[in-house]
Amino acid sequence: SDRCMCLGDDCIAAKEAIRAARYIVRLVDESHFGVSIEQCVRCGQHFLTMFCEQVDWADSDDPQVWVAVPVNEDEVEKLRTADVAADENAILGIIADDRRFLLHDMPKGEADKLAWLTRRLYIPGHD
Repeated sequence: SDRCMCLGDDCIAAKEAIRAARYIVRLVDESHFGVSIEQCVRCGQHFLTMFCEQVDWADSDDPQVWVAVPVNEDEVEKLRTADVAADENAILGIIADDRRFLLHDMPKGEADKLAWLTRRLYIPGHD
């Protein structure tokens, strides 16, 4: 298929392609919650990426979730102008429809899960 690796069904290759993407802007830069807009260096597709972490004070096995959502130019502009740092739910107002997104779930004491989901976006729990 002509689809770039960043959108391909191979989740590992997609994650690697997205992780190699160019940072456009960081919308939230907190130690346990990061939100950025990135652009695939191969095909130019924009992604909203979120990193969410909950601190595990007991075992320091911090549950982490990484999400990458393909977004269009219009959504990129809206995300850039919204004050996402003040109100993270602004993201869900802009990306309101069901969407295919890549989710890497790293729960405490369980195996990682990396998969494309198609559903309404949500913001994973974070500290």
